[in-house]
Amino acid sequence: MRVFPNDMIRWIMESMGFTTVVMPVTEVYLGIQQGAVIGQENPTDTIFSLRFYEVAPFVTLTRHVYSPLPLAVAESTWQRLPPTDREAVQRAAREAGQLSRRLVRQDEDKQLDEMRSKGARISTPDIGPWRAAVQPVYERARGVYGADVDAVLQAADAIRRAAPRTN
Repeated sequence: MRVFPNDMIRWIMESMGFTTVVMPVTEVYLGIQQGAVIGQENPTDTIFSLRFYEVAPFVTLTRHVYSPLPLAVAESTWQRLPPTDREAVQRAAREAGQLSRRLVRQDEDKQLDEMRSKGARISTPDIGPWRAAVQPVYERARGVYGADVDAVLQAADAIRRAAPRTN
């Protein structure tokens, strides 16, 4: 399964009527402050650490991107490991993934609380209309990436079912 480039995010934003501009993250704060940019799309930790909420206080949590940190092992190395070691590595990876997700969620909750305390207005909309609006993007992506798009969508759906988030 392929990992898709940032084109997908741009296509998603454009399908919703936004004009996208890719710019260095270090220029976003000033761009919003000066009115050259009216919004930005970034993970919560970036919005928090670079204080974008100061100049763009309306923060909408759509959960439209999932950024896993994969564990990668060369096939030749993997094949040299005894089965017990492979099982140990897989078990450790699952445990580390669960811990990482829990820590990220805790950090994000703290960051959102702090942004709220400093005047940010955090909203979590119904994403049904969002998903409906981006359906043409999936068709466009299939034209570029083929069947991998459906595999990614199915994997994302499985993740949502396994780890629902209410906020």
